[in-house]
Amino acid sequence: MDPARLRDRRPGRAHPGDRGCGPPRGGAPCRREHSRVLRTAHGQCGVLPAGGLRRAAAGPLVPRVREGTLTVTVGLPGTGIGGMFYLLSALAMPLREAYRLARGRAAPGRWAVVAGQIAIAGGIIAGLWATGWLLGLGLAAARPIVPLLGHAPAGNVLRITTFVLTFGTLGGVLLGVELLRLWHRHRPRRDDSRGLPASRAAAPRAKRRRARTLVAGILCIAVTAHPRPGAAQQPTKVATRLARADSALRVGDSGAAEREYAAVLAADPENSRAVYRLAQLRRSEPAEALRLFQRYAALVPRDPWGYMAVGDVLARSGRYGEALESYDRALRLAPGERDAVVGRAGVLARAGRTDAAIAAYRDWLTLHPSDAQSWRELGRQALRAGRPADAATALSRAQTLAPDGATALRLALARSAAAPAITPLAGGSWDSDGNRTRRLGGAAELSVGGATRLGARATRETVQHGDTTTGLHELAVHLASQPRAAFNLEATAGATLADARPASGPGPGPGPPVVRLQTRAPIATGELRARWRAPGDGPALDVRARRAVLDASPVLVTNGVVRTELGGLLQLPVGRGVKVRGIGRAATLSDSAQLNHRTLVAGMLAYTATPTVEISGQFHQIRYAHATTAGYFAPRLAQLVEAGSYIEVDTPRSGFVALDLGIGIQRVADQGASIGAWRRAFNLYSLIDWPLAPGRDLRLELDIEDSPAASETATAGSWRYGSAVLSLRWALP
Repeated sequence: MDPARLRDRRPGRAHPGDRGCGPPRGGAPCRREHSRVLRTAHGQCGVLPAGGLRRAAAGPLVPRVREGTLTVTVGLPGTGIGGMFYLLSALAMPLREAYRLARGRAAPGRWAVVAGQIAIAGGIIAGLWATGWLLGLGLAAARPIVPLLGHAPAGNVLRITTFVLTFGTLGGVLLGVELLRLWHRHRPRRDDSRGLPASRAAAPRAKRRRARTLVAGILCIAVTAHPRPGAAQQPTKVATRLARADSALRVGDSGAAEREYAAVLAADPENSRAVYRLAQLRRSEPAEALRLFQRYAALVPRDPWGYMAVGDVLARSGRYGEALESYDRALRLAPGERDAVVGRAGVLARAGRTDAAIAAYRDWLTLHPSDAQSWRELGRQALRAGRPADAATALSRAQTLAPDGATALRLALARSAAAPAITPLAGGSWDSDGNRTRRLGGAAELSVGGATRLGARATRETVQHGDTTTGLHELAVHLASQPRAAFNLEATAGATLADARPASGPGPGPGPPVVRLQTRAPIATGELRARWRAPGDGPALDVRARRAVLDASPVLVTNGVVRTELGGLLQLPVGRGVKVRGIGRAATLSDSAQLNHRTLVAGMLAYTATPTVEISGQFHQIRYAHATTAGYFAPRLAQLVEAGSYIEVDTPRSGFVALDLGIGIQRVADQGASIGAWRRAFNLYSLIDWPLAPGRDLRLELDIEDSPAASETATAGSWRYGSAVLSLRWALP
């Protein structure tokens, strides 16, 4: 019997080699069988006979593997897709074991394996998180060393591609595995009907299964990895246009760059880089720039620069509250980022919240004392707050860190404003009744604190009408303080002494009367004024109390008419750029013979057309208690309606020009008479402050009025008035 259990009809020739089948493994060698282990070369004889060898024919692979070689050890997974499957399987193991426990199929010792796998998976996830966190810290530390162009991310093409490839590959592999499981379902082995061994009968089927598996795997990989032609071409086209747009932007061709970025967005609306760059190029269109920056912030919500850009556009549009909210979001994402901290301080300064801006700059400079730009901005805000000494300190620090011509000029101006100064002045006035005045004098001031200055003023005024001339001497002490940027306090106290006037009286004997000069006592004068204005376009309040001598004519000076007045102005915002003002004043005018009362009520509706131009509509009504012979015009009622315009311009070298113009109509009712007809009214006030050199400021004040109802110094019903005062402030070294 041969190994195939067939009897050979030829005795002596019954060996498997004669029928082309292999000998059994481990069997004895046959005659004429050569050694298959140590084969001899052609023409040589074998030293070791085949009869002394055992067969070593190839058999199935699994029985030849040593025990323990394929034992799967529970340990760390790989770093590829298998590692991702491991994490998912490890996280799902508690659910599977709980399900088995509920079904009563739990095996002892399984929960220890589950706990170990959960610990390994948790360690892997923690390691991934720690790696990402450390990389983020490294990139944040390297940002000042290698700054990104414009702080704009490079788009989300790679991010989207990474996610698509990752999850597409996972999905393809999972789907392929499940299909293969359904296709190659396990079937029980059947022995060959001829009695062949199961291993020999299953060999062809195993080969076919391996071939089909290989073909199916190749097809799954091809379907998963092979992209559609359009999908491959679209990212290439977008990347080409994006590179073209970046190149045009680098060479300064903003028009071509804008067109290319718009084309990129037409092909890929979610391209964050194109959105950001296009918004930058359209800053001249605030509405469009705001829309694009907000879209960028929605596409990349973890980028603080998107919120900063939104805040800048909102601030330029005057929407300061929303701008600060946007910067607060940026600060939550990047608390220590300079652009976020300093940018928010800039928005505060633009909104008129000077004190808050100063505090923000100081907090930043405490931690970053080498930031020259922040020192410059702090100096500018200190000047706005009325603290020239603090401004000089900040600007000096900025100039030391980074010398600059503009900073040097501003530093010189701040030092001159903080230094002691003398101010000679000269002025005069005229009116339609023929009254003339001339004034000469001077003032001196010095700083007694960071925001407080103390000064003194002395003047000599001559009042003339025809051949009548008289004069006044005035001496006053002035104190000005601005403890906060929104609050200003001024106080003046002094005395005014009129020239002695001639008076006739009896002589020493029985002769005619003798004319003597009668000296009058000094008249106390003074003023107290407090002004408060909320930051931005908030409410404002101005309260003033003053006492002064009326000096428009010799008659008023001779009669010693003194005006004591209390008044105030309240401003309330009612809309964007629209404000309502109310004015109320009550005054007493006293002289040597009588006391009169004057009241004024006014209302204004003002609109801020631009940051430097304001237009308004005004109504004024004035009443006097009774007529007078003291030398001033005292009608029963006067009404004034006018349109006003206020213009304020800053010159490049810290100069200042202000113009307040009013044109309208007025009508007057004398005491005991009905109100008269409307007639024209006009008034103009101008202030020009022109720097001749650092510490040398020339100031000119002009006042022109054609409205007797507007001034208590009017001497008649048809009265026109003009005055000018020229002064030179000279800062001492």
